[in-house]
Amino acid sequence: MVGVEFDAKLAGLAAEIVRGALADYDRRDIARWLAGRATVTAAAHVDVLPGGWEMASSFVSMGHAHDAIAPVSLKTVFGLAGTLPPVRLPPAADLAGQARSAPLLARLEALAGWLGPAGRPVNRADELSDPDAADAAGWLRVGRGDLPSLWEYALTSGWFELDEDANGQARAVPGETARRWADDDDSGALQVWAVIFASVLAAGLDVAAAADPDAARKLNFRGQGAAAALLLFVARRPGLSRAEVSELIMDGAVGDPASPRALRAWDAWVRQHGDPAEVLLADLAALGAVTVPDAASGLVGLTPLALWALREQLARDGIDVPLLPASLEQLPASGLVAMAEGMTEAEFETDSAAWVAGRGPEQAARELLAFAASAGARERLAAVNLTRRTGVAAHAAWRQAMRRPELRGYARIALTAAASERPDSTLPLVLEPAPDDLTWVATDLLALACGDEDPDPRQVAAQFREAVPLGEESWIFDLMSRSSHPDVVQVLTVLGRRHPDRRVARYARRAAQAAARSRTAATATGARPEPSPARPTGH
Repeated sequence: MVGVEFDAKLAGLAAEIVRGALADYDRRDIARWLAGRATVTAAAHVDVLPGGWEMASSFVSMGHAHDAIAPVSLKTVFGLAGTLPPVRLPPAADLAGQARSAPLLARLEALAGWLGPAGRPVNRADELSDPDAADAAGWLRVGRGDLPSLWEYALTSGWFELDEDANGQARAVPGETARRWADDDDSGALQVWAVIFASVLAAGLDVAAAADPDAARKLNFRGQGAAAALLLFVARRPGLSRAEVSELIMDGAVGDPASPRALRAWDAWVRQHGDPAEVLLADLAALGAVTVPDAASGLVGLTPLALWALREQLARDGIDVPLLPASLEQLPASGLVAMAEGMTEAEFETDSAAWVAGRGPEQAARELLAFAASAGARERLAAVNLTRRTGVAAHAAWRQAMRRPELRGYARIALTAAASERPDSTLPLVLEPAPDDLTWVATDLLALACGDEDPDPRQVAAQFREAVPLGEESWIFDLMSRSSHPDVVQVLTVLGRRHPDRRVARYARRAAQAAARSRTAATATGARPEPSPARPTGH
């Protein structure tokens, strides 16, 4: 029971460490990084107005000499919605096994062994003497420069505690966190790992800054590690590259707007000490929290342990991150669509194919379209795109979807494309889509990328691809240009300006011009737009 009670304290301490690290973080930095990221904008709204953050009144005391940390609400700091994309996690026993294999935890365990039950004396700054520090580094077989970060993680997490001997000499002795780690218990191993993870996020860059206080005074490293981890979690897809993590930390360190003085200080720091992001990522990798690619453009990946710990952290702040069931058979269509936001393309391709195979393509298509009919624009586009992948087996489901105005345009597109691609098919013929069948398609596109003042071209392309099959753009643009939908000109105009494929953008511009002329003529004569011609052959 004592272990369970202490695990609750560890969970609270991990939360307070992360919140405390973010207490002084500039929300404008967060807003700048959230803006334009498709996954993030789906899950979060950022209020960039300055102002105070909600402060909780409770504190967590672990019995060590560190001051209590006043927590902030991550939901408020990051402007997060109440629900984020789901995660899939291995069983707790597997996570605990991964935690026990982390090299950084092995070093902390060895450092506790070096301290011994009686501990070692420390000075007024709670640091070891130079001879003891050199001895500890030799014991651990690490460089002398690696010891300060390990020492700080140990003190922050309660791995070590500070006590006084009979002579009044302050000593560092193994703490309750180290003793909990030594227990053969999965829950304790996970909670200890989580609090060390929080310590690395909060203190890693602070320790690096302490190596050169004069240079660090011109920069702000506080909170950058915790912010980077939370953004990696929120932006799981498309994710952040090593270069982007470095840029994120640099932006936070130099401030917004960055002064020439701060930029010179950053350049000088990197020349003398290296990129701070690489220091942080190296410690997180040693903890088993991230996978770091060799190339700067490669994506930094959060491990299941980090996903688990950050999910626990967010849950304490009232943010729901659903846990995907272990079996895909138990997953409803809504859960499958939600999965896409938190997985890589390859992972989602594999899981979605397995989900369809488990139900059979026809039943899978029916479930997806039933969900799409009542979903929001983003989820509807994703469900429609998944249904297309089921191929000809979805024919009956598409025919049934013709009864729903929200799906009629998508169904017409899919059925017409299927009929033209299989001229020898015995499938029932479908009439050409009427221009106004695409009302909901235009509305959905407008509600997403086309509704922003400065939409991201990659986001525009991704969302457009979910609405319109490859190779069908010219034909569908022509239909949209003849629609009476009031916003279709805006949709086509934004696509013409922002779609990264020049061919698609050219089709959209021509259609926008045709739609504008049609509106002008209709206004002058009081007539409706002309009907669409037959679909061109060859599609």
